[in-house]
Amino acid sequence: MLAKQLATGDMLCGGRLTVGVGVGGRDEDYHAVGACPSTRTMRGLADSVAVMKRIWAGEKVTESVVPVGPSPVQAGGPELLIGTMGPKTVRSAAAWADGLAGTTLDLDVDKQNELFEVARQSWAQAGKRKAHLATSFWFAIGGDAQETRAQVHRHLLRYMNWIPPQVVDAMAPTTGWAGTDDELLDVLHQFAAIGSDEIHLIPTSSDIDQLRRVADLAKSFA
Repeated sequence: MLAKQLATGDMLCGGRLTVGVGVGGRDEDYHAVGACPSTRTMRGLADSVAVMKRIWAGEKVTESVVPVGPSPVQAGGPELLIGTMGPKTVRSAAAWADGLAGTTLDLDVDKQNELFEVARQSWAQAGKRKAHLATSFWFAIGGDAQETRAQVHRHLLRYMNWIPPQVVDAMAPTTGWAGTDDELLDVLHQFAAIGSDEIHLIPTSSDIDQLRRVADLAKSFA
């Protein structure tokens, strides 16, 4: 079903679909689709990706009359990025992934570059082209430092609701980014300097003006 959905998405966007995949951290996500959390392994993920690639190649993998369709626009299927923050996972994904969709919690540029380097070496050892390197972080932008940091904190308590609140409270002061326009530009330049192909900024507010503000900054950054 996922292979069919992603191929449909690739067709609708004219072959521009890129997909981040990972084993995930919430049992609820597995229960929601009738899957068992005990299958949450990199081997299980690799096996699922292998089936999807067979489907995208036009191979008949079910008892249906014709192969599962539609055919994706991109040969071999959409670009797949491994979603992880761990070097072991990056190494194991080099055999099938096109790159890394990482997340930086504390915006440690050196630590992110270390993970990027693991990807670079792993892809080279697998005889593959350069890995696509992406990272992401939560943001709150504004003039009041205390309020923007509080915004991130509120979001983390809501988003990470499966983690004890006291744990979230402890990590909130250093998780994500909160600050001014110039400070955000400085952070973006730091991540660009280590070879980030993409930097995804994750909003922590429903305030559309914050999105517009960051979009304008992104234009000047580009």
